[in-house]
Amino acid sequence: MDRTRIKLGALAVALLLSACGDSGERSAVGGKVPDGGLVEPDQGWSETVREEMHHLSFGSRILPYDWFLHLERADGGGLLRDDATLQALGFISARAGVLNPDALPVGFSRSRDDAGESWVGLTCAACHTGSLAYRGRQLIVEGGAALIDYTGFERAIIGSLDATLANAGRFERFAGRILPATAGEAERSDLHSRLRERLDYLRWRQQLNHSDTAYGHGRLDAFGQIFNSVAVELLGIEGNARPADAPVSFPFLWNTPQLDLVQWNGSAPNAVPGPLIQNVTTALAVYGSADLKGHSGRAGYPGTVELNNLGTLQNRLDHLRPPLWPEAVLGPLDPQKLARGERLYRDNCLACHALVDRQRPEQKLRVSLVPLVEVGTDSTMADNFIEARAATGVLAGRRLMIYDGDAFGAEAPTIELVMHTAVGVALRHPLEAVRASVEGYHAAYKAGIDPRPVYYKARPLSGIWATAPYLHNGSVPTLHDLLRPHAERPASFHVGNRELDPVKVGYESGPGPGYSLFDTRLPGNGNQGHSYGTRLDEADRAALIEYLKSL
Repeated sequence: MDRTRIKLGALAVALLLSACGDSGERSAVGGKVPDGGLVEPDQGWSETVREEMHHLSFGSRILPYDWFLHLERADGGGLLRDDATLQALGFISARAGVLNPDALPVGFSRSRDDAGESWVGLTCAACHTGSLAYRGRQLIVEGGAALIDYTGFERAIIGSLDATLANAGRFERFAGRILPATAGEAERSDLHSRLRERLDYLRWRQQLNHSDTAYGHGRLDAFGQIFNSVAVELLGIEGNARPADAPVSFPFLWNTPQLDLVQWNGSAPNAVPGPLIQNVTTALAVYGSADLKGHSGRAGYPGTVELNNLGTLQNRLDHLRPPLWPEAVLGPLDPQKLARGERLYRDNCLACHALVDRQRPEQKLRVSLVPLVEVGTDSTMADNFIEARAATGVLAGRRLMIYDGDAFGAEAPTIELVMHTAVGVALRHPLEAVRASVEGYHAAYKAGIDPRPVYYKARPLSGIWATAPYLHNGSVPTLHDLLRPHAERPASFHVGNRELDPVKVGYESGPGPGYSLFDTRLPGNGNQGHSYGTRLDEADRAALIEYLKSL
């Protein structure tokens, strides 16, 4: 990891020597017209930017686009793409627009491959757009933590494909929607084969990333899935597979461009070209691809990642502001509690969680890396990251940063294989990579990483009220519960209800149709640790929560 950080600067130089480009115009900000009739706190994005962030493709390809529009649900109760079906999986409805002609939910994208076929995929907003409700009113939170059921969505697609292939009548209905009226038996046979091929791939991928601890709503083992994507799928080495069994909550994105380190374990330096490389890995993890076996890497690796769009997405993220507590919806803040809570914050929280000056959006921010032995939270995610190693296969002998760095031996830390792949994808299109880096540029402190101790990152808490559940793995439902001793936190609760409790600050966590049960006794789900502020009495706890609402 340390050598990876050092060589990122070399990548920036290589890109700049390979090509040049301008950064393009930045869109105006300030609009707040919401999708689907939701109330939106003003977070600095215009309506145009919001549609762009919600639907611009970065290279994710799950299914051919027309298949997704016309597949029936496995149970025959309508189409897979119906709003009711996707809402039950946690997606947020959106209206039609230039980038979203078929009114798919927030986070769905459309892209075209080299053969001209359109594909449906997911983009950043699928995992990083929050929505909450209170007494019949709903709010959308840009850059917030989504509540999608990622594995449930995969199962729904697999079930639809399987049912279509298993039932002749259903297949004929599907073929009638997809194929031209003049299509004959050969075209139907080809479509049947393509459906089978895609089903087999999606089923294999889901089995590859199996986790005995269910993700449920609002979580994903992103590192586990990208590690398997590169080390197993792209390298073609089945023995590199590891369980993707450390699901974490989707982190909120505001203030991210200003941070020196990102990811829950603080493993990714954020100075240029760090954001571009991180975004490439994200695209690869969410059904993107790259060809490692058919190319030496000296000219980069071809793939589906859309670098220009990644630069645009990063650029728009720079304008995103934390959501302010919406007093008109959730009630006014108590001035006396705020004053008391501010003092408590300085005594209990400020040492790790810096305060952000909203009047200085360009400011550079440092996070605190807190050793696991101190914070005491569940270690599964950080342990998996540190311990993951894989056979290098065709990458053996290639340099870590393509043109620079140590050569790979027969085995390497999996994160280094991921970094090598992302760098190679960027170098394949140097002009676009430079443009993306420049367009998404934001000054950030350079940061070093010690690759041995296990850390979790403590970042500024602006907008924390809109990001439940809490801790990196989503194991604590409310701020009130987080400020209680471990033994008093809920051992289990349900996730999926968007109704907010404005006193405890978190979603209502009782059972409901389709909700996920979160059991803190399962591996990776521990709710222990982070004992800061847990000895406060109830009055002080309420005051501190009031102050946290104001950040």
